[in-house]
This record gives sequence, structure tokens and C-alpha cells, in this order.
Amino acid sequence: MWALVSVFAATAGPFGTFEGLGLLERLGYWGGIVGASILLTHAQQWLIRGRAEHLRLLAQLPYAGILALLAHGMNLLIFPHWGGWQDFGFLLVVTLSVVLLIEITVFLLRNYALQPAAEATQQEVADTVNAEQRFLRRLPLDKRGPLIRLEAQDHYLLVVTERGQETLLMRLGDAAAELAETGLRVHRSHWVAPTQVRRHARQKGRDFLQMKDESLVPVSRSCRPAAQAAGLL
Repeated sequence: MWALVSVFAATAGPFGTFEGLGLLERLGYWGGIVGASILLTHAQQWLIRGRAEHLRLLAQLPYAGILALLAHGMNLLIFPHWGGWQDFGFLLVVTLSVVLLIEITVFLLRNYALQPAAEATQQEVADTVNAEQRFLRRLPLDKRGPLIRLEAQDHYLLVVTERGQETLLMRLGDAAAELAETGLRVHRSHWVAPTQVRRHARQKGRDFLQMKDESLVPVSRSCRPAAQAAGLL
């Protein structure tokens, strides 16, 4: 961030620095200004961490004042025509305007753009966990652990978890639909949890997934694209 902003400002040369300074001088000037603003930002965030939003906004006043003083001091050393309260006042207004604009933009993004997206992601994770938990309620308490795989056995369903296995009177299709956000079906008789797959193996031209319970689950040709899309092959 420091390098990108410094190079951009040195190239653009705002506030008369393009006319008054050479490229290397502009790089040094803006590198110092940007570096100071980053250090002040870290100090400010540490001081106001966990504070209310209105205090965060008020904290921009001393922040802009200190940054304007630093820039004012540099300008006094570099530019012969610079000086006086009028120049400092102009610099303070410009600095405060930019700082407040950035803070307001961050506030709007955090509360009205990024927050809904974060809440939606959290809800998706919660829905996934809830779906698995609802499914596991069918098992005895001592078998309720993270799902590894499901296997169709005639009219029954073998459920394998990290805490053992149990047989349910249930169709694999119904279980796969209920657990659609948790895993995927890789064969007409097999469903797997992607996080429980250890590796992909090829035997005699056929694809297999080695699971955490050391079992080898076959991957059918029709389910191969879905397994590839999930990064299992």
C-alpha cells in the first residue's frame, strides 16, 4: 500500500509537487507523507479499537491535524514560498477532507456493503452445519460425529462418521438431497464429505477416493465431473 500510493502520488504530482520537484524528490516527499499517514493510522486504530463509531469519526480531527503539521513542516523545508497560517489552514482543510471522505467510505462499505455479504456467508455455514446436525439426530448419541461417507445397501443406508457407523432405513437419494451443501454423491451407491477425502487413486482405469476411515469409494463416470469440480480428482 505504501509503495503503490507513493508511486502514484509521485507520478501525478498533486498540490504543485509536479512543478516544484523532480521525480526522485517527489518519490521521497510522498513516500514520507504516505509512510507517516500509515503509521498514524496504525496508532489511531490501536487507540480507538473497540470504540463507538462516532468516536472513530471524531478521532480523525487530531489525526488530520498531526498529519497536516508534518506535511507543513516538510513544505517549509522544501518550498521557499511556503509559510504562514494561511498555507497551514489550507493544508489542514484538504487533509481533513480527504481523511473524513475515506473514513465515511469505509464506514459505508463496512456497514452496508460488506456486512450483509458476511452475514450471508455466516448463514450459509450455519445452514450447512444445521443440515448435518439434523441428519445426525437419526443416529445413536455415541455415533454422532462428523460425517465421512454414506453407502447404499439395498433398502438401507450405511452411515460412517468419525465415531463409528450405523445403518438406517433410508434411501441414499433422500440423504444426498438433505446433505447437498455438506457433500456430494460420487456413485449411485456412495456419498462422501469432501473434507474427509484423503487422496484420489486410480486402479485399472477407475477412479477411487480414499476416505478417512481407510475405505476406497468408487467414482462413477456420470459423477466424475461433479467430483472434479469439487477438487476431489
